[in-house]
Amino acid sequence: MQHGYITPGMVRNWLISENMKITKEELSRINTLDVERVVKKRGFVKTARAYVTLDGYLNIDITQRTPIMRVNSVNGYNFYVTEDNYILPLQKYHVTYVPVVTGYINAPFERNFVGSLDDLAKNGEKKTDKNYIFLHKLINFVKFASSDDFWNAFIVQINVLGVPGNSDDPKTGAKYNEPQVEIVPRVGNYVVKLGNLDGYEAKLSKLMSFYNKGLPYDGWESYSYINLEYQNQVVCIK
Repeated sequence: MQHGYITPGMVRNWLISENMKITKEELSRINTLDVERVVKKRGFVKTARAYVTLDGYLNIDITQRTPIMRVNSVNGYNFYVTEDNYILPLQKYHVTYVPVVTGYINAPFERNFVGSLDDLAKNGEKKTDKNYIFLHKLINFVKFASSDDFWNAFIVQINVLGVPGNSDDPKTGAKYNEPQVEIVPRVGNYVVKLGNLDGYEAKLSKLMSFYNKGLPYDGWESYSYINLEYQNQVVCIK
């Protein structure tokens, strides 16, 4: 099992909480399908297979969901997103070191939601919701960065700029503006602004070129803010 979220003790407690007798019990009385059902109810469990061995032991093989980002927003959304787009609550006794997303996140679900983001997409209304689209873009950005050794080590925090309730307003005619995104690097005392998430691959490529060609002459500590949102430009503020 990865990350160590799920321990044998936790699994035993899950079964006990469901009044399932698994010790000093005849093998014929243990329903392995019921055991699997109970274990799979826990969000961090991706798959579970229960079986009894000839020497009288109940074995449960578990695979876990792997978080890729943690959301800790100023407007009350706190959750993990896993590699299979599953939304999970933060763990009380365990913290995973993945990129942290801060700022304003208007998620397309209630704050206590646990479940598959892909299942939400099956609802046509949710799939076209601007908050759903932005969150999906954000997840894709994190997956892209995580798949690259440099960017995976580089990005420690992602900050979402904006105001809660950013949406089309039929009364004022105001239009939805997709939130702007900043990234905080692991090294240096500066912030990088991506702007919106459209074309983030090209923006990161532009930043890499700047690091390779421009930054060595000035050093990592020369700037406090690097802006990538303008086409064919890297705007730096000291």
